[in-house]
Amino acid sequence: MELVGEGKKIQALFSELRLADEQAAPSFAGVWNRAQLRPRTRVSPLSFSFTAAAFAVFVAVVALALWSSTRPQTSPANPLVAIAPITSPVTPPSTTGVEPAGTLPKNEPPRVSRNARAARFAARQKAEWLAARRAEIRDATAISSWQSPTATLLSSQNDALLNSLPQLNESVKELKSFLPNK
Repeated sequence: MELVGEGKKIQALFSELRLADEQAAPSFAGVWNRAQLRPRTRVSPLSFSFTAAAFAVFVAVVALALWSSTRPQTSPANPLVAIAPITSPVTPPSTTGVEPAGTLPKNEPPRVSRNARAARFAARQKAEWLAARRAEIRDATAISSWQSPTATLLSSQNDALLNSLPQLNESVKELKSFLPNK
């Protein structure tokens, strides 16, 4: 097949493009040799061990912080002093047995022992847990009893007929009840 004027022009343009690409693109051999000569970086075992040790120290500090924040607070050495209410300076009792006119007997709140507080706290926690459990059960029953809002639209009076198959021992007239009337 012989090339005519337009074909020769196109071939000349493509050969010029090929020469321009060959000049602009680096040679494969040169790129390959430069890649082979580059020193490869290696991770030294010292930097890995240093990183691992720093991570272990970080985990230990976080664990210690979490442990100290969840640990119950220690009570003061003398619990009676810490629990006693703060009162005004004590006035000496009168010798006559009659209170001065401006003072009334003080109603001090009853002291509550630690065991009673702990029991109340445990009862409150159990009540909260039971309430959460009841809410979970209520949500689960609501989910399990859910029905599609369009379920009633998709049901019909003939659902039992449409969902059942004819038995082989039925007569032909009974089987024709499944077919539409013509």
